[in-house]
Amino acid sequence: MPRKIAVTLLIGRVWDIVGFPDYFFGDDNQLYRYDSRGAIRENKRIVVGYTQGYSLKGRFYSLSQLRPLLRRHGVTAQPEGL
Repeated sequence: MPRKIAVTLLIGRVWDIVGFPDYFFGDDNQLYRYDSRGAIRENKRIVVGYTQGYSLKGRFYSLSQLRPLLRRHGVTAQPEGL
């Protein structure tokens, strides 16, 4: 019977995505999201046809579509989600 092993990683939030408050890029250039339980999940880069990109909330975004939506993560008095 397989056993579950918990692995703890420290992920630094570097880039936020406008319109997608649960998705962010970490300091290792990987896309992560918060699931409904509050756990952090890694989103894999996918290829549709010849285009690389990511699936955000069920919709495919190519890298060129995603790039203008990126904002540097920083502590502000009023977050974008409010």
